[in-house]
Amino acid sequence: MKKIITLFSITILLLILDNSFAPFLAIKGFSPSLLFVFIISYSIINESWEGLWLGVFSGLLQDLYFSNVLGINAFTNMVSCVLAGFIGISIFKEKIFIPVISSFFLSIFKGLFVLIILYFIKMEMEMKVIFFNGIYNMIVSVGMYKFVYWLCKKEYMQRKWKF
Repeated sequence: MKKIITLFSITILLLILDNSFAPFLAIKGFSPSLLFVFIISYSIINESWEGLWLGVFSGLLQDLYFSNVLGINAFTNMVSCVLAGFIGISIFKEKIFIPVISSFFLSIFKGLFVLIILYFIKMEMEMKVIFFNGIYNMIVSVGMYKFVYWLCKKEYMQRKWKF
């Protein structure tokens, strides 16, 4: 239960920071998505199933706040988290290089996925936003991955097997 409350609280806090504090960190109008970097880092460490649910929940929160169409962020976050979980299966989680590079490519993937969905519903989005947000998310993911790795090592965040 403590794990769920912790993840819920962090997700809400990062959503608030994404909307209030991150625009102040913008460089030429591009700002990082702290929440997306968090869920990708969490999915890499804890693999697909837990990341899937966190991705859907965070995406629904983003959809309620951002878009005119409900479900775009929920779906794209879910797919991105599942892919991050598959990446996390085959890496040493204490090493930071692969998760940081994965954060960049998954940010690009999510951006392109959203661009395609928006194209079909006749909405516009600039391509350069995707690339620069991916770079910014990669930079932020260095610190975020270290935080998430530290958090996931806490005893109450560990999965307990019961036979």
